[in-house]
Amino acid sequence: MQPERVALLLAAGFSRRYGSDKRLAGSPPLILRTLSTLLPYHDCVLVVLRQQDEALQQLLAPSGAVITQVATDGGLGDSLAHGVRTLLSQQRAIHSLLVVLADMPHLSPSSLQTLQAAQDGDSLVRPVYQGEQGHPVSFPADLLPELARISGDRGAKRVLDRHTDRLICLTLNDPGCVQDIDWPEDPL
Repeated sequence: MQPERVALLLAAGFSRRYGSDKRLAGSPPLILRTLSTLLPYHDCVLVVLRQQDEALQQLLAPSGAVITQVATDGGLGDSLAHGVRTLLSQQRAIHSLLVVLADMPHLSPSSLQTLQAAQDGDSLVRPVYQGEQGHPVSFPADLLPELARISGDRGAKRVLDRHTDRLICLTLNDPGCVQDIDWPEDPL
């Protein structure tokens, strides 16, 4: 079986700065816009939601994405680790994992293609726009067990810091890799 290119869409946050559930903001909802960009370029997209997100789970069900719900609200790292543990429990043959934040709907499809093309199965690949490091970040499969053990609000920063010798910073002409939606006045 050919190893899969998997995307992990982290969507279990509480949108505290936004003031309401930003995942549902806009038309179509922000989360569907981000998800629709990922689906064509990945063999599997796993979405991490909160335990209480039944309505959102129903909204995403027709998309073809796989849904998992994290029981804790411990932070980005906990959601990431939960998603990775879910993938590992499925015993999938994984080539690489693209970790994507749900509130980044402006990422261009060509950027996803470029990130995928740069992922050789051994490197960490991170986009850079005008000198600013962005998202999503692509991880090789051998780092999944390490990602499965992280926790807290810092996400995968410690893993990235430990493996700087394997990091490819890929300069892209895409402001979408550094634009997330945090405040109601941010452009959807």
